[in-house]
Amino acid sequence: MLHSTKGIVLRTIKYGDTSIVVAIYTEFFGVQSYLVNGVRTEKKSAGKANIYQPTTLLDLVVYHAPNKNLQRIKEARVNHIYQELQSHIIKNTIAIYIIELIHKTISEPETNLELFEFFEQTFLFIDKNDESSLANYPITFTLQLADHLGFGIHNTYSERNNILDLQNGQFCTREEVNSMYFIDGDHAIHLSFFANGYPKPESSLNQTARKELLAICIQYLRLHIPHLSELKSVDVLHEILS
Repeated sequence: MLHSTKGIVLRTIKYGDTSIVVAIYTEFFGVQSYLVNGVRTEKKSAGKANIYQPTTLLDLVVYHAPNKNLQRIKEARVNHIYQELQSHIIKNTIAIYIIELIHKTISEPETNLELFEFFEQTFLFIDKNDESSLANYPITFTLQLADHLGFGIHNTYSERNNILDLQNGQFCTREEVNSMYFIDGDHAIHLSFFANGYPKPESSLNQTARKELLAICIQYLRLHIPHLSELKSVDVLHEILS
């Protein structure tokens, strides 16, 4: 049965001599894999493979069969042409980190319109904003993703509740910590600001602090998503944002 849906390209891999398999986070069907035939040839149709770059926003007409592992695309066209996201090295590096995080945290083929809109607006935000305002955005996005997935940090920071218990996602006193995973000091203060959302915290962050805070945020995700594997894009992200 044919359906119209928007989608965000997450990953493309070669399949056979001329085809590709594309993982797409769709508006109506969650994460789906699509077989696209005949786009890796010297013929005119080969150019169609270019629209399946990670981060691309697509308008799709797809064949959808519930419980089928590999779906088919009838029509695909670019929904939005980015101005800089796929060509600007800093913006693209941030976007690729986000794409990898989405791909490794979201695996269910379930409809979640709010989550799709969040992802869509994230890439549009990165595309239109100046690079100087994006250095801390990977941290912000990671915490916002946790919130959308149902285990966001509760920002109850105070002079007394100044320890962040990563297991419970709450600030508490040192006496109340019942987990081996907790954060205190400046990092706890910074994370309390980030838990309130973008823009960046009131105090500026240097490269080392930014790297450590992102590592804490990823650890926080892993405590709640045990299957989350290593994120290969993180090292490149730190190098580009240095």
